Amino acid sequence: MGKRLARFVRRAIKDNDGSMTIEAVIWIPFFFAFLVFVADVSFVFFGQAQAYRILQDANRNLSIGRLETEEEVETYIDNALAKLAPNATVNSVISNGTITSSAVIPTTDLIPVGFIPGISNINIFIKSSHMVEY
Repeated sequence: MGKRLARFVRRAIKDNDGSMTIEAVIWIPFFFAFLVFVADVSFVFFGQAQAYRILQDANRNLSIGRLETEEEVETYIDNALAKLAPNATVNSVISNGTITSSAVIPTTDLIPVGFIPGISNINIFIKSSHMVEY
């Protein structure tokens, strides 16, 4: 019985059949986790760009007279960000002929999967300024 076991072990060590399957089973979860991470980070950057555009549009609307007060600007931004980031906090200030709007967006509003916990506890700060022309 001992000789049979020894032969089986020697043959198993030299045999390469099935090694690719084992490597795939080991590596596929890492590739999947990496792709999910890339998707989450991409959505965060896309959300940041969209929010920045919304802040610029609101500031521009105040600058040309479509909006008149800081509260109207904040309401405009809140309404525009409602679908993108419902937990965003917005602040707008007019000072020295410049409207400055800022938003704080938690990344949990932007990431679709949230598989990687390191990026789900971050807040994104976005700020935009525009000269008031009236």
